[in-house]
Amino acid sequence: MKKAFGLIRRLFYIAALVAFLVVWQILKKNPETCEKLMRGAVRTYGKASSFLSGLVPVISLTEALFVFLVLLFFVIMILVVSAFVKKEYFKGFGRFLIIPFVALSVIADYAFSCELAYNREEMPLPYYENEVSREDYVNVYNYFADDLNACISELEFEESGDLKAMPLTDIASEVKKAYEIVTDPYFHPYIGVVKGMLSSVVYREFQITGVTFNPLGEANINTLNTNVDIPLTVAHELAHTKGVMREDDANQLAFYVCLHSENPYLRYSAYAGYFYQLQSIASASYLTSEELSQCHKVEGQYNKTTSYVVSYWKKHQLLTKISDFINDMYIKSSGVEEGTKSYAGGTEYEFDPTTNKLIPSLYQKLFFDKYYHE
Repeated sequence: MKKAFGLIRRLFYIAALVAFLVVWQILKKNPETCEKLMRGAVRTYGKASSFLSGLVPVISLTEALFVFLVLLFFVIMILVVSAFVKKEYFKGFGRFLIIPFVALSVIADYAFSCELAYNREEMPLPYYENEVSREDYVNVYNYFADDLNACISELEFEESGDLKAMPLTDIASEVKKAYEIVTDPYFHPYIGVVKGMLSSVVYREFQITGVTFNPLGEANINTLNTNVDIPLTVAHELAHTKGVMREDDANQLAFYVCLHSENPYLRYSAYAGYFYQLQSIASASYLTSEELSQCHKVEGQYNKTTSYVVSYWKKHQLLTKISDFINDMYIKSSGVEEGTKSYAGGTEYEFDPTTNKLIPSLYQKLFFDKYYHE
């Protein structure tokens, strides 16, 4: 009787977790409910988890949790097999139920801290919505080309073209300082903890540059990323801890804070990722030959850096198909129909042939906003 009661109790816990996940998925469909909970219970939980994670500043609790779960799975399976061999079926089944209980507990915790953010209101960044005249295309381009060249003059580079490495702790500090311009109440008022991953060599082959596990309030960084991309990656992962889960939103927020940073290391990272958005305007498709001649030349170091990044990742794509498949499924299951294609959603721009006007991308609008405000 006691064994049967134990089984029923564990089945009840599993059923309760399943019910919670079903209810949470229903709540997730209503943007107003998502917004209210994200600014309330989820925010309170996230603040506490970030504080606790910060008490262990070096070790990635996310990696430690993963190792613990894998070891727990194997230990339980050994105990299950042992019980069945002894024909202790109630005991064996009871032990087996620990696996779905633990798995559902982790999933429920993650869903509570992250899933609602996928159906929040639009992220409030200062996208420039006024029309940009053709006459200003060259001025805008030159403004940022000059700043890009200024960054290059202040930085040191490896022979490969990559930036000389800055300690992750220093990058994290500078990125958090850059985040001080993000004050809208849409974003969580706290910010997560940045930690390097010991398993970076594995994640590199997946071409995963960072992982944020919000239940633990951590932004975990692949330290084997290219040096020039690490600031953007840190800013992207910290965006998730600020309540921004849609991937392209996180990319845009990361670009925005790095572009506005006073630190040339961070700004160069932003340019390395998205300066091509301005180069696309400073082309024969939009400018006359006379206007093109007025565009300032960008130092060759920039092309050397971007070429290095491309060649670097071509050498590390052993497991990319697996990671792309899993990530695509996860993003789609979270309600983003485009899946991994959503990462580049804000980069799309068009040229209206009837009006001869640019329909700018969201990134171009962020460039324009900085230009017109400074």
